Amino acid sequence: MMKPMESSSPMESSAPPCQVDELLSALRQVRRHPGGYRAIHLHFSLLDRHHQQPYHRRQIATAFNKLVKNKQGQLFWTRKFDVLFMCKDASISEMDIAIVAARRAVQDSPIIKEYKDAGRDADLCDWYDLEKDLDQFVAKVETLKVLPDAAAAPAAPQSLKDMVKNLVPSLTSEKKEPEKPQATTRPLYDPIALRKPVVPPMGPVQLDQLERNLVNIEMQQLLSQQTAYVIVGQADPQPIFVEHFVSVSEIKNKFLPNYNIHADKWLFQRLTRTFDRKLMRALPEKYIDPHTVTSININVETVFTPEFDTFIAKFKKGNHQPLILEMCLFDVISDIRNYYKARDKLTQLDCRISMDAIDAESLAVLDREILSVDFLKINWRADYKNLLGSAAETKIIDAIKDHGKMRIVLCHCDTPEALEFGKAAGVHMYQGFLIDKKYGPSTK
Repeated sequence: MMKPMESSSPMESSAPPCQVDELLSALRQVRRHPGGYRAIHLHFSLLDRHHQQPYHRRQIATAFNKLVKNKQGQLFWTRKFDVLFMCKDASISEMDIAIVAARRAVQDSPIIKEYKDAGRDADLCDWYDLEKDLDQFVAKVETLKVLPDAAAAPAAPQSLKDMVKNLVPSLTSEKKEPEKPQATTRPLYDPIALRKPVVPPMGPVQLDQLERNLVNIEMQQLLSQQTAYVIVGQADPQPIFVEHFVSVSEIKNKFLPNYNIHADKWLFQRLTRTFDRKLMRALPEKYIDPHTVTSININVETVFTPEFDTFIAKFKKGNHQPLILEMCLFDVISDIRNYYKARDKLTQLDCRISMDAIDAESLAVLDREILSVDFLKINWRADYKNLLGSAAETKIIDAIKDHGKMRIVLCHCDTPEALEFGKAAGVHMYQGFLIDKKYGPSTK
């Protein structure tokens, strides 16, 4: 007699083991010395079942291998496919690279695309600094525990239509009796309650309003500039280049004073593309010393626009120096292939590239030559002074030597502590309000 055919579906064993208890046990160890620990919570339970297969799980886990090996990383799964990861002394940039790689494993998921198109994919990942947020993280992990009887009966899979409908509840839906609260790991379009900031984030509606306001505004009044100086020992500071940029703080205060325009990095990135276009139209009309090296902030995608081609042609007519284009690291790693195409075009135009918005601890893992960038700009943060005298300081000093001291710029230097840190780390180039105040033309 022929035996009944066994199921050969590749989705039979897609549910990962629940490792929440193991994570809670690990967190009890971290509680003794939480300094340097960061954690993330990736809401991959949102994915449809076709994107929660064992091979997806392996690819996602592989994305964190380097941090597991070098940064005491530990990865845990919930039964619903959420990912919880923590590690020690990893920079934000290192973790961002791993997160991008993990998302790439499921990038063709319709749900991921829904979030990305809505500009809300930042809500798919929660960040925790365990030195400050340990209790908050533990409380969140506790809500992810699945009771045995609940785990034994898998829920019926939702259709894509139902899942999308649940993201934004209908305003016309009938009132239902209040349900008992249930722990959920599905992120909403609104910020998660535990992370909701005091100032509401800029959303798509506010972004549209802001872009409309920028259409006819005179941009010259919103353009700012700041000079980068070489400061070595007791020698007189020497100006190297002048950065021209749109004053984001002035635009925020003028048009959206009650919103945090930086809260959603995808929406903010779209806004900066609008700034790119306005800057490229306004800058050629402004007098710039033809012998001064100029830098501007720009998005990778802007390099391929007709507006950029027009701008670069006008700029080269009036300036004899190479133009420095400053790009955000997040923008670059979001689409590395597109960046390499942009880099090739800019090389032919004799432009220079500066990687902007880098944290100091990332210098040890970034390869400037592979990225083919001329400068790396570190954003000064007050907590960098805590690195002085630690093993991290030695790594930063060695990294600066490897990159070249004339390739690193410490920017946002608004306090004497920034200069002290830079000198201790071997930085030679500085930029910021304090630098302008001490060495700008008005002081001479």
